[in-house]
Amino acid sequence: MKRRLFVMFLALVVIMVLTACSDQTPGTAGSDMTSDNAGSVDSGSSGGKPQVKITYFNTSAEVNTMFEDMFKRYNELFPNVIIELIPTGIGEGQQEKLQSLYASGNAPTFMNVDPANVIEYEDHLLEFTEENASWLSLASDGAVDGGTFGGKVLGAPWSVQGYALLYNKRVVNEIYGEGKFDPTTINTRDALKAFLEKCEAAGVPATMLHGANWSLGGHYLTLTYAVQGPNTSDGTGFIDKLKAGTAKIEDSPIFQGYIDTLDILAKHNYNKADPLVGDFNKDIQAFGEGKCATFFMGDWSWTTMVTLENVDQEYGFIPVPWSNNPEDYGNTEVVMVLPKFQCINKSQSTPEQQQAALDALRWMLTEPEGQQFFIDAGFFMPYKNVRDDVVYNSMTSSISDYAQRGKTINLGCFSYISGDAWTETGNLMLKYLAGAIDRNELAQGINNYWQSVK
Repeated sequence: MKRRLFVMFLALVVIMVLTACSDQTPGTAGSDMTSDNAGSVDSGSSGGKPQVKITYFNTSAEVNTMFEDMFKRYNELFPNVIIELIPTGIGEGQQEKLQSLYASGNAPTFMNVDPANVIEYEDHLLEFTEENASWLSLASDGAVDGGTFGGKVLGAPWSVQGYALLYNKRVVNEIYGEGKFDPTTINTRDALKAFLEKCEAAGVPATMLHGANWSLGGHYLTLTYAVQGPNTSDGTGFIDKLKAGTAKIEDSPIFQGYIDTLDILAKHNYNKADPLVGDFNKDIQAFGEGKCATFFMGDWSWTTMVTLENVDQEYGFIPVPWSNNPEDYGNTEVVMVLPKFQCINKSQSTPEQQQAALDALRWMLTEPEGQQFFIDAGFFMPYKNVRDDVVYNSMTSSISDYAQRGKTINLGCFSYISGDAWTETGNLMLKYLAGAIDRNELAQGINNYWQSVK
């Protein structure tokens, strides 16, 4: 299936961040929702209208509370609609939980899922069209293309996120001197090594690796595929060769380079005494308190950071170089991507429930009050009518700065990497990090995984 490159979209995202947005306002949601389905109707609902009950499956576990508050407010505005949140936990088997819901006939009415889930369940998902979702015309140019699979718009975009090596500006400024650290100088593996050693010499643990398979498999190892080239097809083409057995991952200098870099990060890991701890809240708290200088993580960290007390507020991103040539793609760039999409289930929901979900998404994504929940949580929304006086947090602003300079990694291949992939290969990465397997065994395990995928 064809997927438009993210390059044009990223440029337009930057324009959106830096310039005023349009003032279009969509209509009021939920004005004509009715249902005669016994499972979703309460004849005693407010105002004489039938009550529609719908469920929402959320894989952005760090913002479960945000969605709870959002749906509570939506019910206050539209009493005839009740949205029940189906939350997931950070590190929980989210893909397995979704599969279980579908298998039991209890699929969520609508959901926030990874691109790979959209592909997996595309036959079950409602297509967004001009007729049922005209409000998607407010999405930034290119954003809707990201949610288009098999020629159909099956996922509504809702956030743009990025990741690399986060650094705590206060801590780094104390080491280098106020304003003297330039993150653009970290453009080779040796430069990164020298930076980490300088932090350690100052008595500060230099970095942190989160001991979870989604972080090391879904995010770190995926760099190996994405950096094969700037086009989505470069990454997916490499994966296809691994699947066919015509390429072996150990023969890729990019893979070898990223594992060399991982070895350096592991040497300076704040969690090296227990590298598989995998406690996201604990790691965010430690990083926010300045107990380590850097953290391999994304700007979604802000949604948790903002809820903590006595933590620093200023952060930036450093690329994760895989070689000693500053001209190599990936050495001076950070990831920027549409990581998740909002989808509506059509196979196990009534037309009335589907309409209720469409109306709820319209309010959530394009009405000012709905958008505000995402903005307050620190998300950058790819919609043209987001209020133009938003001041983004330091993490999001740092990612935007890289995008403005054209220094972003196209992670389009991430759409084709299923939860199973980052679980299985991520578990191998964790074993490697813990010293349970060596590099050859890691590579063999990754090769075996991809050759098992049909």
